Amino acid sequence: MQSQNWFDFFRFIGTPVDLTGGQDGSVQLWEWGHQHPVATPRPPGTYAKVTRVRFSQHGNKFGVADSDGNLSLFQVGLSTNATRPFFTLQCHNKGISDFVFLGSCSLLATAGHSSESKNVCIWDSILPHGKALVVAFTCHDQGSSSLVFAPQHQVLISAGKRGDVCLIDVRSKAIRHKFTAHENAVKCIAIDPHEEYFATGSADGDIKIWGVSVPNVLLSLPTEHARSSFFKNIGQGVTQLHIDSHARLFSCGADGSMKVRQLPDRENLLVHHNHH
Repeated sequence: MQSQNWFDFFRFIGTPVDLTGGQDGSVQLWEWGHQHPVATPRPPGTYAKVTRVRFSQHGNKFGVADSDGNLSLFQVGLSTNATRPFFTLQCHNKGISDFVFLGSCSLLATAGHSSESKNVCIWDSILPHGKALVVAFTCHDQGSSSLVFAPQHQVLISAGKRGDVCLIDVRSKAIRHKFTAHENAVKCIAIDPHEEYFATGSADGDIKIWGVSVPNVLLSLPTEHARSSFFKNIGQGVTQLHIDSHARLFSCGADGSMKVRQLPDRENLLVHHNHH
């Protein structure tokens, strides 16, 4: 199940909300203290498996991506019954694995798998469907698995199923760096809140920390998680990463474990790297 908590100022609903998406294609909004969902934007059994759900930066919109490659955007609004999407588009014909809102405007980026290898795309949800595609990048053979956005740098970082990573400049709409980060598929990416480094987690259980401005490897954590899958449906290696404002790295593995590791402070990370 895909899930995203929303700890914003709750100015649209007034209470903390959790957004969940299931294997059965359903999407539900939950409020704390309620046993049943407050809204079901997508009923079970009608749509493809949900691959990612995310709230926008201000929490007034949320998006749902699925394995058919469709992206739907919903307005949160005051009426919790506003369950019809205001935007739906098939962005990748072989499935979407991730998407991000690019700031507070109507722009989004999607990562997925398309037959013509346009596996990372930027869309404008205000434009008519035929013109919504702003730019498509032919990168990540076999598809893109994960995506993060660094707003200060205006850089998109995407990871591929062949272990490759791309840094895309959103302003110039060009690939700035492309390199092989891991021998196996990169399953997840996380960026530190100060946007100075990002982490990649691979199917072989390795985690690596990279600089954002210059994507050199700053720290390598081999076999942080076992490669073998404890839960059959999760896949292999590192399944989720998060870096908090105290430079703590949270990682989840297909081996069923979650680890928290204190990263060296930023100066030490960068100095440590420069001495190697």
